[in-house]
Order: sequence, then C-alpha cells, then structure tokens
Amino acid sequence: MIRDRRELEINLKLSIENIKYKRKNVEIINKHLSAHGISAGFFNEIAKQDSIIEEMDAAILCLVAQAVFQIDSSDAIRIENYFTPGEIALASQTAQSNVSPSLVPITLTNVLQLDHENYVTVIKMAEIVGWYRKNLIIYDFETQRSPKYIKGRDGVIQVPDLSIESVKAIAEHMLNETYMPDMITINVYSEELEPVNYHAKTRVLTINDKATISVLDGFHRLQGAVRALSINPELRQDIILSIRIFDTDTAKKYFGQINTINGVKRERLEELKQEKVSYVSVKHLQMHSDLKGKIASGSRVNEASGHLTTADILATAIDLEFEPKTTFEAKEIGTYLADFFNHLLGVFMVDFETGASSLRHPRMFAGYIVLAKYMKKNQIPLKKMNEIIEGIKTDLTLSELLSNNRGASLTLQRKVRDYIAELIPSDIPNAEE
Repeated sequence: MIRDRRELEINLKLSIENIKYKRKNVEIINKHLSAHGISAGFFNEIAKQDSIIEEMDAAILCLVAQAVFQIDSSDAIRIENYFTPGEIALASQTAQSNVSPSLVPITLTNVLQLDHENYVTVIKMAEIVGWYRKNLIIYDFETQRSPKYIKGRDGVIQVPDLSIESVKAIAEHMLNETYMPDMITINVYSEELEPVNYHAKTRVLTINDKATISVLDGFHRLQGAVRALSINPELRQDIILSIRIFDTDTAKKYFGQINTINGVKRERLEELKQEKVSYVSVKHLQMHSDLKGKIASGSRVNEASGHLTTADILATAIDLEFEPKTTFEAKEIGTYLADFFNHLLGVFMVDFETGASSLRHPRMFAGYIVLAKYMKKNQIPLKKMNEIIEGIKTDLTLSELLSNNRGASLTLQRKVRDYIAELIPSDIPNAEE
C-alpha cells in the first residue's frame, strides 16, 4: 500500500457512517460489490459492525472503499491514494475468481415439463438460497401480497409483508430435520428474450442470464431456509421447485388463485385475480395518470406513502357506474378517467396535499367516479367540474358522511356515491362557454 492502511480504515468508517442510513446508497454499494463476487448483504454487516473493516483482506478493503467512493466521493477514501495500480487490479481479479460460474445462467437437471409455461423438479434448498444471496431472486411487489411501508431516514420504503413467526418456525423445523419437503414456485420472465431453454430428451432446463426470477409462492419458506442455513450451512433439505413462465398479468392471477397461507386481504386477492374487469381501468390509472403511486393495493391507504384511495374502492365504483363488459371497454374507461383525475388533482392540488380537506378522503373517489360517469355520458368538458368540486368540498353533510366509519365498507362507499349523485347539478352546460 502507498499509505498507512489504518488511515484508510478510519476514513472509510466515517464515510460509511454518513451514507449507510439511505437505502438507495446501500443498494448501490451492494450491487457494486456483488459484481465483484462479494456476497449480497456483506456491506450491511459492515454497516452494523464497522470493526469488520479492520479484519478485511487488503483486496476486499480496496473494493469496499471503491464501492463507498461511488456515494461519498471524498479523496479521503479514494483507492488510488492508498493502493498501487497493480494492487487495485489484483483486488478485482481476486474477488472475481470467487464468482460461481454455475449460477448464471442457471442450469437445472431432471426437470419435468408440464407445458410451455410449467416445469417442476427437486433440488437442494441451499441452491435456491444461493440464488437469493447472489441477488438472482427478487420479490416482485406487483405480483405478490401488498407491501408494508416503513418510514426511514430516506423516506418511506416498501418491504415484503412477512410473518416473522412463520419464518422462525420454518427455520426451526429445518434445523430439527422435522420439515417435510414442500414446494416453492418461482416465476421466470423476460421481455427481451426467451426466459428459459428446455431440452426434452435430456430434461435439462436453463434459465437465461437476462431473465428475471421472482418468488410466486413460498417466500416465507425461502426466508426460513435463509435463516436456517445461516445457522447451519451444512443443512441438507430438499425442496420441490415449480418453475412458471408467466407474464405479469398471469402471475398476478396465479398468486390470487393459490394464496391460502399467511392470508392475503380480500381486496388484494380480487385485484390480483382481476375477477372484475374494472381492475383493468384501475391498472391504467396506476400506470398512466397522476394517481400513479397514490392507489393502495390493500384494504387501507397508507398516508405516509402518499396513498389517496384503494384499488378496491375505484374498481367497485367503476364496475357499478360504467359497467365495463370487456377489457377493451375497461381500457377506454381508464383513458377517460386518467384525464378526469389529472384535471381534478391538478386544479385542486392544494386540497389533495392537505390532510384536512374532505376531497382527499379515500371514499370520495367512489363519488368522483359517479361524477366522471355523468360528465362522460353528457359530454361535459372537464373544466366544468371546477365549480361542482368547489361546492362539494364545502358541503357539511358530506363531511359528516365521510367521517362516519361505522358499518360495512361497501355500504359506506355506496352512501358516498349516492350523495355525490344528488349534489351534481342537473343543468351543467355540455359545451364550452
């Protein structure tokens, strides 16, 4: 080394202390380290216990400093100030040699093909855990249960909604060798290429390196195995692996169909299965309107995450008011509603950013669908809604109605829809003045 290692260790600890509280920073650093063969989560351990830095091999120390430098661009941790060019090159080569070439692409043997979208095999649980630790498996919030929202120093983040007690119980059974072989279902998908290649004669299935792998069913089992293997790395546990080749919509419906353990709320299941074609309209609003990121998938909104209403409230109202029969109709309705809500949220921005305004109450969105249907049916320009909304937001009876939370959710939504229908003037001009 060009300079004293102790100097770099001290400066690196200070830099890590400054940047470790932002989740995005940790993700960037872990991604950099993973690309050099250092296991995912290694930096998280350093962040918890920085004394690890003092015990690192010089090559690993060099790579960690290089990764942290991407966030904290301080000369105090610039690796060129401490290591020779040869040492830097050697550090990269040493770490890369630890990457298992068998992981990407992934090759599975003795795979039975049910059809072109469904395969099944039996493998060691340790192998799947290895994929997870190498960041080859993701948790896809779009096709899984509603996330939990945690407020951290870097704002609100979404995390998997796990039952920790279930995870601990699974791990304990695995460690005690009382866990009966179960099944984990993964989904392999890609929009760029064929996600898998399968040879029927050899029964070998290869997951292509650019495909995305997510867990459709069994995330608790996977986390239990991660926990068990961290305690006993020699643990031998077989698992049935079901491999699905689904697009996002099919994956959502599948999850809604099979989920029976660690129950998912009714509203989320309906959204995933999309039994109401009106969810197609809601999906359009989630993706192509100012309501993006403001529609909760579960039964309740999370104000800290910016939610205004739920997918279930919108879908129910759309189903009752617009009565879409086909996906095409639902998409057309979604397009109109996107314009409607863009205008509404744009003109009344202050109201929707203030918690005290009745306009931002979740059930009000059932009423907005009533107004949207009336305006579309009578070909009334969107700008005409301004005066109507001004009258609605000051209506005291409506405020009392919204503050009443006693009764079934669908009944409370119906009362709001009915009352909004009464507030809509019958003489709104349907042409520009």
